Amino acid sequence: MANPHAFAATACGVVAAAVALLALPLQACAQAHAQARAEQGYPERTVRIIVPTAAGGSIDTTARVIAAALAERWGKPVVIENRPGAAMIIGAEAAAKSPPDGYTLLVAHDGTMAMNPVVYPNLAYHSQRDFEPLALLTSIPEVVLVNEALPVKSIRELIAFAKANPGKLNHASGGTATLLALELFKAMAEVDITNVPFRGGAPAVTGVMSGETQVIFADLATANAGMQSGKLRTLAVTTLTRVPRLRDVPTIDESGVPGYDVATWIGAFAPAGTPKAILDKIEGAIKQALAAPDVKAKLEALSMEIRSGAREDLRAVLAADMGKWGRLVKEKNIRIAQ
Repeated sequence: MANPHAFAATACGVVAAAVALLALPLQACAQAHAQARAEQGYPERTVRIIVPTAAGGSIDTTARVIAAALAERWGKPVVIENRPGAAMIIGAEAAAKSPPDGYTLLVAHDGTMAMNPVVYPNLAYHSQRDFEPLALLTSIPEVVLVNEALPVKSIRELIAFAKANPGKLNHASGGTATLLALELFKAMAEVDITNVPFRGGAPAVTGVMSGETQVIFADLATANAGMQSGKLRTLAVTTLTRVPRLRDVPTIDESGVPGYDVATWIGAFAPAGTPKAILDKIEGAIKQALAAPDVKAKLEALSMEIRSGAREDLRAVLAADMGKWGRLVKEKNIRIAQ
């Protein structure tokens, strides 16, 4: 005779399993509704923007202008968290590992996102795998500056000095972007200049002003204070065409290094896996911010060119630059200690 207790237990188990199976769709439906509500109400609390540099440089300035504009539009705080160090790897890695919920974003430039991945083989983040492009924000020409005590007044004189004193000129680099701008110049001009790393663009400019180093490739926004200090001499701009604000400053291309062309771009990113609805909201808000007269005036005053604010444009420029700088690193066998 069958054990009635065993039969009852089995029956209860079957019923419980059936109830659990029926509950799964309900649970999934509830989670989906909760997710939809969260996306619809975004942002419901403070949004954090990680900047992988010290305060005061072009990335930090851009991020703060955008953060203020977003906070005004959303009615929620948007705060900047500076996480400098290790060629901007520390801040980018922290952003990559943040929850993909739209409440932690990254504002970074081509050095962090297009150059670091091709320079550092064991990088803890991958720009295309670990991030969603959000918006292409600005682009900025770079300038070549030297300490006023250095006896050179042009790119041709800088090249002649470097060739007469191989390895004795020190370059201040605030990250991979300025470093690869230097490396491209060294390769094309056939000179030997020693790189000295700093914890961000602003400290690097200060290092040249103090005489700790003698030369720097820096974007205009970061270099602005140093250029006005009277302690630095501007030799050239890095783009193929002259900059309207600096019409008397020649390009490197016209100063004896034909074809040299470098400009820095800055973009906004979110951790991979961030819901598309939230990405769309942030992209739309950034586009509105970049079109606002007050935001445009603040950024253009720093010689920044306003870009599209579109994430597909950022995706395209990121892929193109990773290819460009990857070829340079491979051809010149550039190695940087991490």
